[in-house]
Amino acid sequence: MKYPIVKPFLPVLNDYTAHIETIFARCWLTNNGPCLQQLEQQLAEYFNVEHLLLVANGTLALQVAFAALNIDTHKKNNVLTTPFSFAATASSLCFAGITPEFIDIDPNTYNIDITKASTMQLNQASAIVGVHVFGNPCDVNAIEQVAKQHNLKVIYDAAHAFASNLNGESVLRYGDAATLSLHATKLFHSVEGGAIIFKHKADYLKAKQLINFGFDAQQHPEFVGINAKMSEMHAAMGLSVFKGLPHITAQRRALAARYAERLAAIAGVQLQQWHDSGENNGAYMPVLLNSEAVLVQVQKALTECGVQTRRYFYPSLSLVPAYGMQGSTPIANNISERILCLPMYTDLTLGGVDEICECLITALKQAS
Repeated sequence: MKYPIVKPFLPVLNDYTAHIETIFARCWLTNNGPCLQQLEQQLAEYFNVEHLLLVANGTLALQVAFAALNIDTHKKNNVLTTPFSFAATASSLCFAGITPEFIDIDPNTYNIDITKASTMQLNQASAIVGVHVFGNPCDVNAIEQVAKQHNLKVIYDAAHAFASNLNGESVLRYGDAATLSLHATKLFHSVEGGAIIFKHKADYLKAKQLINFGFDAQQHPEFVGINAKMSEMHAAMGLSVFKGLPHITAQRRALAARYAERLAAIAGVQLQQWHDSGENNGAYMPVLLNSEAVLVQVQKALTECGVQTRRYFYPSLSLVPAYGMQGSTPIANNISERILCLPMYTDLTLGGVDEICECLITALKQAS
C-alpha cells in the first residue's frame, strides 16, 4: 500500500538504544523506574498539568480513572457517553460494571452534545465521559455546567487529543480526569501506553496505588487494584519520541491544513468543524461522504489507487448489543455509516496529501 492509513513515528535509533543501555545497566525494568519518572515529568511540563500518571495502555487509563473517581461503585451506575468513538470508550465502562447511556452527537463537530441528554438521563447518571473526537475539543463549558448542576464527575477520553489545545492550553486540563492513549499509531507514542491527568491530587494518589494492586507504602493491598504499570522499555520509547515532538506536531498540523485546503470546496465531502477556540493537532483526517453506498465505492477505488482508509468509527457503539444499546442516537448512527478516515502520519508529505486528494476526487466522480 503506497499510502497506509497510519504509520508509527520511529525516533532516531541511537536515541532509543542509549536509553535501553542505561536500563540494562541498572537492571530496573519496571515498577516506577527512572525512565518512567522522567517521562511523566516531561509530559506534565509539556501539558502544564500537576497530576499525570503513566499506565500500560489507554484502555487501562480509562478503567483506572473510573475506579479512582469511584464511578464503578456509585449508586447511580449509568454514565453518559458518546456512541461515536472507538470501542474502548464503551467497553471500559461495561468491563467495570458501569452502564453506558449513549447521548447523541453534534452533527458538525462529532462530539457529544450534552444538551441532548434528558433530565431523567442526567438524574440517573453518576458521570459524563466525553471524547475529544479526532482530537477536536468537546464543548467543555457546556459539559462542566451540566455536570455542576447534576453533581456529575467528568472524564474525558482524550485518546486522540495529544497536542490538541483549547484557548491556548492543553485540552487535557479539563475534567476531573482526562486519559490518553500512547499506542504506536498515535501522534505521540510509547509503543503501548497510556496516561491519566487528574484535577485533584487525592484522585491521582489513589490511582497511583490502583495501578500497583492497591498496595500502600508497606506493600499491603489497601484496596482492590490492578497491574497497570508502564515498563521502562516503553517509557524509553516515549522519551525518544518526545525529542521529535516539535517536528511531529508541526508536520501533522501542516498536513491537516493541506487536506483542508484541498478538500474544503469538494462537492460530496464534509469536513469536521473544529472548536472555535481549538487548534487542530492533525491526529486524524476524517471526511464525511453523502451516503454509505458512496463510501463503499470510494473506499474500494482508493484501495485500488494504493490509498488505505478506515471507517472510524463504525458501527455506532449504541448499536452494539454487548454495550447495552441504551439511548437514542440517530445522528451518530448516520454519521458512523458515512465517515471515512484518510491517511495521516508524520512521514506523509504534502505532495502525498495532494495525490491522495486527487484519488479521492476521482473516486467521488466515479461513485456519483
